[in-house]
Amino acid sequence: MMLAACTPQAGASPTPSASKVSAPTSPTAEATPILGDGVALSLSAIQRLTQNVGYIAGWTGTGLGLAKTSDGGATWQRLPIPADHLTALRFIDEHVGWAAGFLGRNVAQIACSQAAAPGTQPCKGLVLRTQDGGKTWQTVLAIPTDGVYGEPIRQIQAVDGERAWAVSLDQSPCQSLCPSFLQRTTDGGRSWTTQLHGEIATIRFASATRGWVALDDTPTPGTVEVRETSDGGTTWHTVLRATTGQAQGLDAATISTAWLFTRDGAYCSSSGCQKYALFRTDNGGLTWSSLGNPQDFTANCSGGLLGAPLFASPGRGWLALGLGAGGANVGPGGILKTDDGGRTWRCATTPPNTSLLSVADPLDVWASGEDRVTQSSALYTTEDAGTTWHRLDLSSLR
Repeated sequence: MMLAACTPQAGASPTPSASKVSAPTSPTAEATPILGDGVALSLSAIQRLTQNVGYIAGWTGTGLGLAKTSDGGATWQRLPIPADHLTALRFIDEHVGWAAGFLGRNVAQIACSQAAAPGTQPCKGLVLRTQDGGKTWQTVLAIPTDGVYGEPIRQIQAVDGERAWAVSLDQSPCQSLCPSFLQRTTDGGRSWTTQLHGEIATIRFASATRGWVALDDTPTPGTVEVRETSDGGTTWHTVLRATTGQAQGLDAATISTAWLFTRDGAYCSSSGCQKYALFRTDNGGLTWSSLGNPQDFTANCSGGLLGAPLFASPGRGWLALGLGAGGANVGPGGILKTDDGGRTWRCATTPPNTSLLSVADPLDVWASGEDRVTQSSALYTTEDAGTTWHRLDLSSLR
């Protein structure tokens, strides 16, 4: 089925934009590997930059923060961060990178929402930037918060060392669906401009000029509205409205080819959801095709909760399949792969119970997953597009 765009816009040139960023997490618990001495490592963000170079963020009982590998995961180097933890990584290359994180009070045992003595710093959501491969970081955006609505920085995107976008939660009192701000910097974070304010669910920029944003319950409850920009977010045009629930993710393989993934929460439990919908455009948003429900392809993995899609090319993409917090699933969960742009999927049970994905290219992929039988999880790697996977050793990070 073809869905007509609401406001046709001329497409930009079809220059590919490689996806090197980690996928948003699925609605499962964060991965918690149990290391050799019983110390838990909880992964919050991963990014595979090249076949050999990658970064992971998370925490242990002694504090991990950020770690880098330059040899495909054989060894790891810890990197300091000016935050309690990181929630997103966007390295452009081995030198320039962006990250989102959180910094709590500088006084122990005082929560974000509690009154504190004068001079005590508030809790903050942070956007950070590095120019030396993560050895040092500069805070380029800080959003004070009382923590009532969770961490303020919800998503970041970056296309180079100067141009980036951040979605931050509006700190004003709100009900169940709270609005957010979309801000852009074009000078490395020295200044930020607000581009949108609304129920922003997710964003995806394929280049410095072409991007998409999905807004939930806009203009009416149960409707996802996708808007497209061809000038970096200065102006936006509505290109799709789908009455299929709420936006789960946006991704793009080129400036012309992009996907929207939605789910209907009315058909979800703590262990799984039934109604998802995947849409694709190949002309920047002029028209969209409905590709059906990827949940229909999860039988081999016994169902679960799907994360956001991550595409390494117009044909090849991935979906994480987690088991959720309900405990009702008897299967292992797993990972879904498509080679036809999202029309059909194949589900594999290794890695199990995945929650985070990152692709360097169509062959080289990372996935973090948790095995509920052994109560351990790990970082898995493939160099052959998922034909074989093996587990990386993270024991040195305990």
